[in-house]
Amino acid sequence: MVSPGKLRLLTALSEDSLEELRPTIDEETGTVVYPDAQRRLDRSDGPVIEVLEELADHDLLVSDFQEKVYVCPQCETEGMRYTTVCPSCESPHTIQTEKYRHTTCGFEGVREQFADGNAVACPNCDASLESLEDLETGPANVCENCATVFEMPEHRLRCRECRHAFPPRETIEQVLYQYYLSERGARWVDEQQTARQRVAEIFEERSLDTEIDATVTDGAGEDVPVHVYAKDELLDDRVVAGVHERPTEADVRQLRETAAALDARATLVTTSGEIVGDDVGTLLADEELTVLSLSDGRLQREFQVTDEAGATDSFVGRIAGILRPQRR
Repeated sequence: MVSPGKLRLLTALSEDSLEELRPTIDEETGTVVYPDAQRRLDRSDGPVIEVLEELADHDLLVSDFQEKVYVCPQCETEGMRYTTVCPSCESPHTIQTEKYRHTTCGFEGVREQFADGNAVACPNCDASLESLEDLETGPANVCENCATVFEMPEHRLRCRECRHAFPPRETIEQVLYQYYLSERGARWVDEQQTARQRVAEIFEERSLDTEIDATVTDGAGEDVPVHVYAKDELLDDRVVAGVHERPTEADVRQLRETAAALDARATLVTTSGEIVGDDVGTLLADEELTVLSLSDGRLQREFQVTDEAGATDSFVGRIAGILRPQRR
């Protein structure tokens, strides 16, 4: 079931109060965050990046590549910094310079080894030279730690937290995306909002105090976000409603557990008219569970149960009434 937090996030994108979801990298910690998404999701939704990837996998969001960050394999801190190290001692204290080669004897060294004041000579064969232009030159690096002269340094990524440096292939690469609401996502949000509003109207018609996108407290004192919550304190009656496009057995089970924790009855709304699962019939037989489907903007009592592949309808269920009598 798409949680209230996820629907809240997609609704913000649909209503243009939020144009896109951009990643931000904390300069001190290197942590990758999506602050606009974080503010709208609930803690129970899980890691923000995983939520966004899930919504993109379901074609509700469109992802656009932004950049890559690297995660430390030692302490799992994100945002490693690029550096270079000496191939001999792996010290990062290296300096770019030029390498000189005396073609007569083949000796190679840095400028300071050939030039002493105004005199230029080969330190290997003692041959005097007119100038440094008599030598072949090329790029080089010198290590200030072990004095090794080398052409190319080794590539490393250094962790901001534990300070360990690793070859890039040993780190964890993470690709960052910017996310937009897809056309399907816009249509999907409209359906979910319509279903949520319709079930709320039914509760209100029955004089229940109704709240959309509510946060309630269960018997254990935990905050639980729900799509719709309705209650009548005088009659000690409570109903919790969950909305989903194609709810699965896991979705049905989660709604039942949430309702039980709130000592409430449950109403499940499917906007596709389908519930997915080979063995979901047993869960739907619960007397405290009402199932409705959205059709042409109206709620109805018919729904279909399909297998996981969605290829075969196993039965059509009819609910005797939208709401059972209130508790007395």
